[in-house]
Amino acid sequence: MIEKKEDLLKQYFQLSKAMHDALVHGEDDDFISLLEKRETIITSINQLEKKAGSRLMNDQINQLLKVQLKLEEEIQSELQNSLEKMAKQVRFAQNETFLTKQYEGNTPVSKGVFYDQKK
Repeated sequence: MIEKKEDLLKQYFQLSKAMHDALVHGEDDDFISLLEKRETIITSINQLEKKAGSRLMNDQINQLLKVQLKLEEEIQSELQNSLEKMAKQVRFAQNETFLTKQYEGNTPVSKGVFYDQKK
C-alpha cells in the first residue's frame, strides 16, 4: 500500500509541475483540467489510507511531501500574480467604460431636420 501511495504522490507532483508551467505560460484552461485531475488523485490517496486504517508514511513519502510543499508555494505565488493581472485588466476595462459613458449621450440631440417657415 505504501508503494501505491508513493506512485500516487509522484503523479500528483507531476500534475503540480504541469500546473505551475501552465500558470507561467498563461494557459488557464489547462490549469483547471490539471487541478481536477489532481483532485481525483487526492481522493484515491484518501481512500487508500482509509483502507489501511492509518496514515501511510515513510521517509520516501516524507521527502516527496517536502518537495511538493515547495512547489505548492510557487504555484500559490503564480496564482497571486495571475490574480493581480486580472484585477488590473478589470480595473482598466471599468475605467474605459466609465470614460466612454462620460462623453456619450449626455445631451439629447434631435435627429430630425426642422425648417423655419416664418419669413
